[in-house]
Amino acid sequence: PPQSWCTYEGGLVRWSSNSGVIESIRLPVLSTAGGFGTVPQMLLAFGGENAPFATENGTIEVSQRLLELNLVENTDAFWVKGLIPYAFGDDTAHRLKHAGYYSDVEGLEGLAELDAVVLGLVSLTDAEELASAGENERSLIVLTPANAGDDAEVTLRLWLDELASAEDLNLNVRPVKVDAAALASESSGVLAAMFLVFGSFTIAAGVLLVLTIVLMLAEARRSEFGTLRSLGMSQSDARSLAVMEGAMVASLSCIVGSVVGLGLAWFISIGFQSMFSSVGSGQFLFEWAWGSIFAGWSWGFLLAIGTLWGTAVWTAKTNIVVALRGGKQPPSQSVSWLLVLLQILFLGAGLLSLAILAVLGLSSGLAYFLWVVSGVCLLIALMPFFTVELPSMLKQRNARWAHLHRHAGRNTCASLGLALLVWTVGLHSLDPIRKGMTPDELSFIVLGLVEVFAGVLLLTSAAPILVGRLGKSKRLTKRFGPVLPVALAHPLSSPVRTAVVMGMFSITVFSVVVLSGYAEQFDNYSSSFVEEAEGDYELLLTGSRARPIELPEDPADWNLSQGTSDSIDSVARIHRSQVFLENAEGDRMPYLLRGFDANFSEHGGLPLYTWDPSLGTTEQQVWMTVSDREDLIIVDASFGLESVADGSGLSTLSFSIGESISLIDTSNPGNVKIVKVAGFMEQSSYLFSAGVWIADEPAIEQFDARLTRMYVSVDDGAQASASFVASDVAISPMGKSSDVRLASQELAEQLELGLNDDGVQVSIIAKDVMVIQSLVLALLAIFEAYLSLGLIVGIAGIGVVTVRSVSERTKTIGILRALGYRRSMVMSTFMIEVVWVAVLGMLNGAAIAIGFHRALYETFWKDQGASFSLPLATIFLVVFGGLALVLAATAYPIRKASLVPPSAALREA
Repeated sequence: PPQSWCTYEGGLVRWSSNSGVIESIRLPVLSTAGGFGTVPQMLLAFGGENAPFATENGTIEVSQRLLELNLVENTDAFWVKGLIPYAFGDDTAHRLKHAGYYSDVEGLEGLAELDAVVLGLVSLTDAEELASAGENERSLIVLTPANAGDDAEVTLRLWLDELASAEDLNLNVRPVKVDAAALASESSGVLAAMFLVFGSFTIAAGVLLVLTIVLMLAEARRSEFGTLRSLGMSQSDARSLAVMEGAMVASLSCIVGSVVGLGLAWFISIGFQSMFSSVGSGQFLFEWAWGSIFAGWSWGFLLAIGTLWGTAVWTAKTNIVVALRGGKQPPSQSVSWLLVLLQILFLGAGLLSLAILAVLGLSSGLAYFLWVVSGVCLLIALMPFFTVELPSMLKQRNARWAHLHRHAGRNTCASLGLALLVWTVGLHSLDPIRKGMTPDELSFIVLGLVEVFAGVLLLTSAAPILVGRLGKSKRLTKRFGPVLPVALAHPLSSPVRTAVVMGMFSITVFSVVVLSGYAEQFDNYSSSFVEEAEGDYELLLTGSRARPIELPEDPADWNLSQGTSDSIDSVARIHRSQVFLENAEGDRMPYLLRGFDANFSEHGGLPLYTWDPSLGTTEQQVWMTVSDREDLIIVDASFGLESVADGSGLSTLSFSIGESISLIDTSNPGNVKIVKVAGFMEQSSYLFSAGVWIADEPAIEQFDARLTRMYVSVDDGAQASASFVASDVAISPMGKSSDVRLASQELAEQLELGLNDDGVQVSIIAKDVMVIQSLVLALLAIFEAYLSLGLIVGIAGIGVVTVRSVSERTKTIGILRALGYRRSMVMSTFMIEVVWVAVLGMLNGAAIAIGFHRALYETFWKDQGASFSLPLATIFLVVFGGLALVLAATAYPIRKASLVPPSAALREA
């Protein structure tokens, strides 16, 4: 119908030509008021203790300029939109009920002069919402002095000067260098923690080597100690003599070890420098301090002295007659006081761990460590009661108890080793208390050492039974004759020394296999990162919000060669903005908002991990549905994954499919959009495609998103030109043909030439992903090389043991030669003995490592969607390669033993 308009003093008025009633008025955007100049239409709100008037929430006192509308008080209402929210795309209108004219209110008559610019009065609460202001945020504060003569202005200025701070001025002061140093220290602390975890196993192998040498020296000098004891030397003097002699050697050896360790650190730093330089960073420098050498010397000296003192206490108790005449010391028929003391100490340690756990709580970072240690200590404290002390007390009852008492040592090793394995490995996934805890570095060290120790105990207890069966085997006896039982008799006669040597190999193989298994799992887990990060796209163009990408829609207009531009089959534009995410509980966090266009969804988007099945049966259908609906979003995996470190979420907020969340403009809190989660992207998306993904229209129009990303896809049949030579190493196809990879490299190089000057970075997605993957694998490879030193320690140990064993057993060799042993039989005897100890130790370490690797998988990798895999190649390489090195290290002393003539051996007696 036709409308009637006319002007009037306040603006424009629309009236009904039939009834003559005014229907609507239009006021100018800007008005002029005396003394104020030209200002926009305003709503005022004021309050405070001395305010003459207060407007109720949800109401408005209007200007006299609206008299023409003949408004009815408390009946008519206005729909008001704030200018600031509207400028940022929020066109939400607020309903305010008409409460009269403010110039008619007593005490506000003076506002009539501002009638030309003040459209009305509202409450402070409504004003905050209309202006997108924070709570208690004000534009103007009027202060009235209590007394007219007071110099209120000076007092107020002084008071504000005292309160003024950087926060009041919205200044964010950050010590950049201090923060950078702290971040670098934290990063180096992580590397140091990893070296501590894996280096502890190498240190343990070194301690066992020291223990082996000390035991062998004590055995070789037992007759000398027996002579000194017979001449009046006390046990304490014998201990002091051994410790003082060892202290002099240890002090010099630790200095040499510290210097050698510094050289090893230099070689490791070369590995790190090579690793970081491969990604364009050459800032990794090798530095050392004298404190490092002193720390290495002091810790090594303390470990050596502790080992020496412990063995000295044990050897000083040797019976004088037995030491002089040789042979074995008869076992005691009573319970050793040292065993009881150890039981008391371990019982106290277990109860103390439980008490600390009760104080700190199950959520503490030390909870897992304390719980495992308490179980280990209590098992060590209680198990000997059933295998040693109880049979000792009841051995007179019947033959069964006497048999248990006679084999108390073997039974204790077997039962304790089995119990420790059940506690650390068997109950790992069944223990309800342990399920809610997360192990730390210290826990891994303890678990690894305890499991290896338990395996060695089982082998030590099972060795006599196994040797007995092998010695009775007709097939082996026919093949080797007396060589086999004679070869296995010596390790059986020295169970402690044999167990220590086995422990060296077990610890080393265990650590290498576990780390290799971790690298295998990461490689398996990250193998799909490329496909998850690129989908059906190969190239990524990136800009910034300050300098967005400005490229034509058609790739033919990008100044590319004809063949190259024709190879592009899809270009997707991704717009970026910053928003606050708010869940139903009101928790907020800032995050990236990415708006994608129709090309992106039609080309399949990026791979999804899970989604609402009602939105589509395929990933492409889901992306297209989200593109068509502005109320749906797809989020990256950080909102659904948990950290493997402490079990907490990777993101501050966690969402689920179908959950409604609010997108809030960071610069305008009044600009809010409620959306629903439609799906989650693949698990690596939080690394390479982080953000909340929404259709580009709301991202651009409501949240001012800028074009900062463009995905470029190359046709599946594309081929690089004949003249193209790749400047980089060829990228592994990983799901796509080599021709497509080469064509994408050629396209990337052409785009770089034309777009780098415009601030656009061109990257090959697969290459960027593989750089990160290769960095992690290179780091793990450095640790594997570091742990291989432990294998060298074990091989050195078996070599030392063999050399010493040959010199100790010269008389035995002579007797065997006199009885008809040939040189080849002597060599076979020592070779079988060496292989027996080394292979059992390495197999024990490999078996325990497989169980430990499985526990790591259940704890960390299973929930990440990775499949279980074993480092079979590393296991075979370590076992067979280690065996070959052992044979090479012991070849000379074994050959030397075979060359000893019977006459010379008998003269040794």
